[in-house]
Amino acid sequence: MPDNGFTGPPIWQYPKRQGVILAGEREYKGARFFELRFWADGGSKPTKQGVTIPPEMVGDLAKALAAYAADLPV
Repeated sequence: MPDNGFTGPPIWQYPKRQGVILAGEREYKGARFFELRFWADGGSKPTKQGVTIPPEMVGDLAKALAAYAADLPV
């Protein structure tokens, strides 16, 4: 994968179509953010399909996702 602004390896990935959904921290023009985004062309090209949040909100998102997952039928 080319230089893509990630501050470290993505923490999660999910193959989809001819790309991959990646989650991780990125930096752009000195600003850091957490991103969940679809990357096309085998994971080499970011698309507009994604969201970014401030890194300090990741804990709240993790709690909400854990609560959601706990309520899913088995």
